[in-house]
Amino acid sequence: MIDEEVKKRIIALCNKPVALGGWLGLPYEQDGCLKFAVKFYREMGIEATEEALKEARNFVKVTDPEFGDIVVFQNAPFAQYHIGVMLDRFKAIQCGEVGLTNGVGKIRVGEYPFIIDLVKGFYRHRSCF
Repeated sequence: MIDEEVKKRIIALCNKPVALGGWLGLPYEQDGCLKFAVKFYREMGIEATEEALKEARNFVKVTDPEFGDIVVFQNAPFAQYHIGVMLDRFKAIQCGEVGLTNGVGKIRVGEYPFIIDLVKGFYRHRSCF
């Protein structure tokens, strides 16, 4: 279970531009979606690695996403494989190249059919049950 104070702190980081100490607008770098997800999980107090995320090690597939769940996209026009971290049931934060958010930004996963069609699944870390 995620501590409410930790969740509030992370939500604040997700809503604040990088110039003000938040995460919005952090620039994209190679494998940025994985690196950002690792940063997000470390802020939650969960040790995760890029390899563990790629292999879904310690993650369980879920049908109803919640805060902290990983959303996996496949075969998108912008990348063969991409992940984001859910902020609630419908919104995710992710680090994408040009096209989506050009760095760290938020997207609405359930709002656009073309995005829903790219979702392979949602995954929750075992420590979040």
